[in-house]
Amino acid sequence: MIIFDKISKTYQTKNTSVHDIDLKIKKGEFVTLIGPSGAGKTTLLRLLLAEEKPTQGTVHFDGVNIHNLRKKDIPHYRQRIGVVFQDYKLLENKTTYENVAFAMEMIGKSDSEIQADVPHSLELVGLEDKGFSFPSQLSGGEQQRLAIARAIINQPDILIADEPTGSLDPDSSHSVLNILKKINELGTTVILATHDRDVVNGLHKRVVKIENGRITRDQEKGSYNA
Repeated sequence: MIIFDKISKTYQTKNTSVHDIDLKIKKGEFVTLIGPSGAGKTTLLRLLLAEEKPTQGTVHFDGVNIHNLRKKDIPHYRQRIGVVFQDYKLLENKTTYENVAFAMEMIGKSDSEIQADVPHSLELVGLEDKGFSFPSQLSGGEQQRLAIARAIINQPDILIADEPTGSLDPDSSHSVLNILKKINELGTTVILATHDRDVVNGLHKRVVKIENGRITRDQEKGSYNA
């Protein structure tokens, strides 16, 4: 379980990005964060990734205050979280297969583990026939699916998707969302931050709306508009 307990984050400019946030996310949930740009969605995600420390309050994951972790333990903690961004962040000089394999190499997985796991990850996102293609040879939707395959290859407990459909056409967006739902059905907690009204309304998942750094709505099987 993830618990944001009375979280506030104030920057040196004195602008408060989030204020007095109380939020619990159960293991295996699919939660959609919505709200205008600058509302605080990305700040919450950065706090969960231990990239930022709260000014007040605590963030707990599986009972551990993540901001009390020793510096050397933070990389291991982050291995439990996969992240997908709007701009893909793929390695352009590596093939589809190599992009996913690289994520395993970085944490010391063996060649035999890589050879066994990468094809399954590519199959899950529908890229099993694109293993030798480079990112520049893929469509935008395919690149985002590759980014998802890389994010889940090490079997994280949580998948964060920050505006993953922001630059995609409706068909590609639908494909990406179906993959996120499939990953969630396999037991991974999914946190999706999005501005896309159609995405939110098509998911019928829990919706948490953030405005001016505060949670203004938390609705099961919610829609973009209450």
